[in-house]
Amino acid sequence: MTRKCLIWLCSLSFLVAMNAAAQYSHIKNVINSDHDLSASSTTTGPHAAAGGESETCFFCHAPHQSLNTADTSVTTGPSTQAPLWNHYLSSVTTGVYGVYSSSSFNALSTDIADLGGAVAGSAAVSNLCLSCHDGTVGVNVLYHGQYGKGSPAMVNCGAVGNPAASTSAAVNTPCIAPDAVIIANASTATGTKSLASLHPINFTYNAALAGQTVDLVTPVAQGTYGGSTRLGVPGSGGGFLPLFETVAGSGDFKMQCATCHDVHNGTPNDRPFLRDTTTGSQLCLDCHGA
Repeated sequence: MTRKCLIWLCSLSFLVAMNAAAQYSHIKNVINSDHDLSASSTTTGPHAAAGGESETCFFCHAPHQSLNTADTSVTTGPSTQAPLWNHYLSSVTTGVYGVYSSSSFNALSTDIADLGGAVAGSAAVSNLCLSCHDGTVGVNVLYHGQYGKGSPAMVNCGAVGNPAASTSAAVNTPCIAPDAVIIANASTATGTKSLASLHPINFTYNAALAGQTVDLVTPVAQGTYGGSTRLGVPGSGGGFLPLFETVAGSGDFKMQCATCHDVHNGTPNDRPFLRDTTTGSQLCLDCHGA
């Protein structure tokens, strides 16, 4: 191999590595973020925190899914739920969360659907978020638990039926997320969960949809992910806003919570866990700036 070819190959490898790094946050960025519920977290965001548990990852993930028998709140497990999911899933049924509706959005005749009860396909991505953020499941209700001790004690919880209140939860007692981080609007305090007033999710976003508008960006393919083509919208800062396939190989990609939010990205400037900056409304313009 000539010296020129070697230099070219090294340069190409560097660029590929830089591009890959730009697409995803480092998992370690979750430390001290609002998703770090450990007792050692230094975040000042509105979130519940463990009274003595030092682990961060196990609030969502567990490498070994052994049943937590100490906490009677955990009656069924995530079984094969990816990615090594450790958190008890919400049991909210179809027709409860609601869907976005407006004259301009309805004119597109999308296939938007309610997320309630959906635990398979691309909707499962959003359901993982809702298992903490719909206010029905404690953020500490874990399948694995604390090595035989069950679910950890928590502070800064929302009171059951009134998430706006601040309370604590003893060991093996559900800690509801505070109202400030529950989906929808103030009505969540009375138990009504609604996605109707939020940016629409769980609808197919493709070239056909973009073609019906004057400014919607057409999604592009970005290599493969999980054995399937990865489709989404490039972000202004070199990131990528991914769409999620309903069934691998189906070609049907939908916008979900994780299209705009990266749960591991604790960068203060991108709160709440956004994949691009809101400065100059850039996150909006990533999709709406054609």
